[in-house]
Amino acid sequence: RRIRMDTRFPRTVSVLVGDDDVAVRESVVAILARRPLRVVTASSGDHALRVLLSAPIDLSFLDVEMPGMTGIEVLRRYATGPFIAGPAGPAGLPVRASPRRLMPTIFMSGNRDARIRHDCESLGRSFLDKPFGADDLREAVDRILADLTF
Repeated sequence: RRIRMDTRFPRTVSVLVGDDDVAVRESVVAILARRPLRVVTASSGDHALRVLLSAPIDLSFLDVEMPGMTGIEVLRRYATGPFIAGPAGPAGLPVRASPRRLMPTIFMSGNRDARIRHDCESLGRSFLDKPFGADDLREAVDRILADLTF
C-alpha cells in the first residue's frame, strides 16, 4: 500500500508516542498510521527522553504519568535541561549544545487533577483527556501540523 506524502512538508514528520500503557500506544499509532508520519514509541519517561535526544522528533504525545519521569518532566528536561543529542556527558547522557528547544507536544492523561492540566497548559501544550476519541486526536494533530515549519 502506498502512502502519498503531504506536499506541505519537505520531509516525513517524525512523531513520538510516549505512554506506559501498551493499548494506548497502539491505539495512537493506529490512528496516526493513516497519515504519512514516521512514528516511534516509548514505554517510560526515561525512554521518551532518550528518543527525543537521539532522533529528530517534530511532535510528541506524552502521557503525563509514566514510570521513570512524568511527561511534563520529560518535556522540561528536553527543553531546558543540560542535555542534547551529541557526545556523551555525565551519566551517559548527551551534552546540551543549544540553550533551549521547543517541542510541539500533546499531553495525555486520565487524571482529572486540575493542577496537572494547568501545568501542561502553562507549558503552552495541548491536552487530551483519556479516554479520547480518534477524532479528538486527529484534530489535535492537524492543529499542530498546520503550524509546523521546516
